Amino acid sequence: MPEDRSIGPPHVTDILRDAGLIDIEWFRAFDLDRGSALRKATELLDLNDLDWSSVDPAILGRLRSYQKFKDEVRPEILAIEEKVVNVTYHYQGKLDRRARIKGRECIIDLKGPSEAAWNGVQLAAYAACFPRPLGRYNLYLSDERYRLVERKERMDWEVFKAAITIAAWRQKHDR
Repeated sequence: MPEDRSIGPPHVTDILRDAGLIDIEWFRAFDLDRGSALRKATELLDLNDLDWSSVDPAILGRLRSYQKFKDEVRPEILAIEEKVVNVTYHYQGKLDRRARIKGRECIIDLKGPSEAAWNGVQLAAYAACFPRPLGRYNLYLSDERYRLVERKERMDWEVFKAAITIAAWRQKHDR
C-alpha cells in the first residue's frame, strides 16, 4: 500500500520538487515501478531473505550491482527504509539505508545510473534529521556496475534550507 504523503510534515523530495530542483516530468511509470521493485529486492537481500529465482529480469542487473557493492564495500546495515523527521525545519523523509562503512555511520541513498545535482541536497536534508554528523553517500546502480559517491558539499544543507523557503512561498502563491 502506498504511503499517504499528506500526513505530517512535507517530505524531502516533495520540497525539492516544489522548489523546482527536481523535474519529475520525465519520470516514466516503468522507471518508478522498477525503482520500487529494486528497493524491495535490495531490502530482501539485506535481510538475507531474497529468492534470486523470483527476481524480475528488469532489475536483475542492478540487483547484482548492489550485491557486488555489498561484497566489496561490506557495509554494516543499521536501518532499512528508516523514517526520519526534522522537527526544527518541519519536514520528513525515508532513508534507503543507514549503515556503517569503514567504521563511520552514514546514509546511503539508492539511485539508478544517472546522477542529478539535487542528490547531495536530498542527503543533506536526511542527515540533518540526526543529532550527530553522518556520512552521506549516493549509490548509483546500473546493470553493469555500481558507483558509490560520497557527498561532502557543505552548501547542500544551505540549498535545502532555501528550498524549504521557496517551496513554501510557491505553495502560498499557488505557483
